[in-house]
Amino acid sequence: MAQPERDERLARAFLELADTLVDGFHLIDFLHVLTDHVVDLLDVTAAGVVMVDAQGRLVDVTASTAGAHQLEEAQLEFDEGPCRDCCYEHEAVGPLDLADRAVRDRWPRFAEAARAAGFAAVAALPLRLRDEVIGALNLFHTHPGALRPADLRLGQALADAATIGILHQRLAGDQAERVGQLQTALNSRIAIDQAKGYLGACLDISPDAAFTRLRGHARAHRMSLTRLCEQVVEGTADTKLFTAPLDAAHDD
Repeated sequence: MAQPERDERLARAFLELADTLVDGFHLIDFLHVLTDHVVDLLDVTAAGVVMVDAQGRLVDVTASTAGAHQLEEAQLEFDEGPCRDCCYEHEAVGPLDLADRAVRDRWPRFAEAARAAGFAAVAALPLRLRDEVIGALNLFHTHPGALRPADLRLGQALADAATIGILHQRLAGDQAERVGQLQTALNSRIAIDQAKGYLGACLDISPDAAFTRLRGHARAHRMSLTRLCEQVVEGTADTKLFTAPLDAAHDD
């Protein structure tokens, strides 16, 4: 990527992560924007986000691929993994190579699941503002030693910008809205998963390809990803979503 193009994408990323005080804000759409920019700007294979709910429990919210999403869920099921440790220890974890004996001893089930999914390295960065940690950003790579310090620094800057945006949005809302925000995100995730499955079955493509198509269509038409997925589930989505060439899913 040429430097002027990269600078433009960086500026756009930070601008979009700051733009939360808008009508119709959806947390899960916002976090999809974060993972999109992370994968676009950093040398990572996939990214995911885990959030802390009002009771202090960890909740898998979103990921850039189906494989990363399954690993985020595995961390919560196994009660081990980089995002879990990052949230509870309030500090970055890694980068770590999943083949290392110390890593396999630390997270035996997670490390095995991540390697089985094709990943070789992992890191987690806190969504943190001063002493408050609201979640963690997980970074995955298919090559050991590939998560570079410069990428981790930029990833942390993007995570910090997202955290400030989320906290500003929460402060602008009332208490009931803040309590329900994460639940709304989880409900949105269900709609997205259903839409991926339905679109994938209709077009005979993978869930990741269906997700890419959905995101590209939402971006191209400047609409909420959540609302588009709801329309797919309801049967009211734009028919072009089911007929356009696959390349149209990669709108940027």
